[in-house]
Amino acid sequence: MDEFCLLKNPIMTPEPSKNPNSLPDFDPGLENDTVWNLLDEASLAEVSPGFVSDTLRRIRLEAPAPTPWWQKLLSPGPLLASAATAAAAVAIMVSLPENPTPIAPQVEVPPVAPVGDWENLEDTLARELLSGAAEDPSLLSDEEIVALLY
Repeated sequence: MDEFCLLKNPIMTPEPSKNPNSLPDFDPGLENDTVWNLLDEASLAEVSPGFVSDTLRRIRLEAPAPTPWWQKLLSPGPLLASAATAAAAVAIMVSLPENPTPIAPQVEVPPVAPVGDWENLEDTLARELLSGAAEDPSLLSDEEIVALLY
């Protein structure tokens, strides 16, 4: 039964046992305030059924029209930003030297001395191939190893 009463009357009223003056934000001077007295005497205004739709329609009609994209680009803010960017680009281009110096320094390469041991080159190659075959015998076949030895 109490649940039905709560649904029927959704406005909650303070219980009679509680004192409304015990609230921490209660101002006792409000009882004699002329504005609140006038508000208590005022009559309630009746709202027409189409009040919300009329209000929203009026807001839509009074709202400023959206500006096209080209007008946004030609407004002072973007024009000022574009001009500042162009001025900065021109200042950078003017401050750069006309003939830039190469960044990497030139390194002198010493000339390669000619190898004078051409006759020992074949023996050195055979020795390296044999040491590689000793570590991994699958690198050379038996015939190749015999050819290197003799």
